[in-house]
Amino acid sequence: MLHIFENLFSRLNTADVPFCNWKSHHALESYLKGNGDLDLFIPSQFKSQFEKIAVDEGFKLATSYQANHDHIEHYYGLDRATLNFAHIHVYFKIITGEHVSKNYILPLENFVLNNLETYSNLPVINSKLRRNIFLIRYFLKIGSLYGLAQYLRELEKYRNEWDSINQESEHIGIRDLALSSKEFQKMSSTYTSSSLLKKFLLSLRLKRQLKVYKKRSYFQHKIFEIKNFITRLLNKLYFKKQKLLNPGIVIAICGLDGSGKSSLVSALNNIFSEHFCTKVFHLGRPASSLITFSFNLLIKIERYLKKTKLINKNKRSVNTANNISLVYAIRSVMLAYDRKIDAMRAHRYSKDGYVSICDRYPGLGNGKMDSPRIPLNDDRGIFYQFCYNLEKKLYESIKPANMIFQLSVPLQIAIERNNKREKVDKETEDELRERFLLNSEAVFLGEQYSFIDASVSFEDVLNKVANLIWYSKTWKVDG
Repeated sequence: MLHIFENLFSRLNTADVPFCNWKSHHALESYLKGNGDLDLFIPSQFKSQFEKIAVDEGFKLATSYQANHDHIEHYYGLDRATLNFAHIHVYFKIITGEHVSKNYILPLENFVLNNLETYSNLPVINSKLRRNIFLIRYFLKIGSLYGLAQYLRELEKYRNEWDSINQESEHIGIRDLALSSKEFQKMSSTYTSSSLLKKFLLSLRLKRQLKVYKKRSYFQHKIFEIKNFITRLLNKLYFKKQKLLNPGIVIAICGLDGSGKSSLVSALNNIFSEHFCTKVFHLGRPASSLITFSFNLLIKIERYLKKTKLINKNKRSVNTANNISLVYAIRSVMLAYDRKIDAMRAHRYSKDGYVSICDRYPGLGNGKMDSPRIPLNDDRGIFYQFCYNLEKKLYESIKPANMIFQLSVPLQIAIERNNKREKVDKETEDELRERFLLNSEAVFLGEQYSFIDASVSFEDVLNKVANLIWYSKTWKVDG
């Protein structure tokens, strides 16, 4: 069991908040290790207490792009040691039905809480009730073509769950639903030995019997199914969205060449994108916008022509206020504009619930890495002064990242790592020494700043940064 689960369950037990795992018991051990979602029931009157404890223990609320339901919420917590996510599917009422609509709210709160046993420090429903809950869920799920199709997608899961249930005990009825032990016996025998048609007909019968607990009327339900089908289809083919966080966040990984920025960005993206909507932005070399595309294309063509003429590409002159060309000044303004546009995009995505991960981020130290590049010189002409002021204003208007992680390593380690990199046109050792000296005091735009010693193992750096991100006090729920 992940430590974050242990801590949460202990806190809930200490606070006398009733809770239990009420379905999908067959893979409980796997879920508690972070593989899959754990279904918890929390009585609605304890919702605020649960939410406070969950947030205190490092869980965050997430929403599904494809389907959200009243009284059901998704909570995710990052286990500090393993960097596995604990996913809890929290039910504040007993809600079930077809997979996408969950159209039935059943008055089973007291019945469930009175039939519990303990697995570690996690209460679970007892074996007799497991069978009843399974049969109700199954027959409410398959009573339509859409519901049946969704069920068939998870057929193996349901078979495994049924096989894990003790079938030797006597059936019990549920008075709260006016379902007798004989009716559950009928459902059980139909599930194990009857044709799909008989199962379908029994499903329709159960739905009629429990129609008083439906959330939507027949036509409302059909409209919901159609909308949901379209949403899921578009998401599968086009949007491909995962869960959305409230709020999202903009984080940036900064540092000199050889500090491990790109590797860390890639690893963080792998961790977060498995569960959440995530976007990566490269603000060191941002993508060209519509305004800057043509000019940047000309610059690339010029660089290519210089290379074909065998100009020494390793020889770089130091740009001063007296010798930089107007073309360089214009390019610097274009770069500042592209960085601002990408920074705006990163914040816009985070506002929608994304984790925006930036490879480098702008700063304000003139002449420093990813910062204004045009030196101040009052002796240059009007156009030069215009470019200088415009570049400065563009950088000053960039919204800071929520969190900056500046990686640092000794120069010799940076050189060794850079020599091992497989990168086209990578920096020479002399260029790296020059950049190291020039940018040793570079600072970037961030609300929360963390300096990270990247000379230790990559696993230690990743663990530290991932935990600092997830458990940051600046990452608060909007409103």
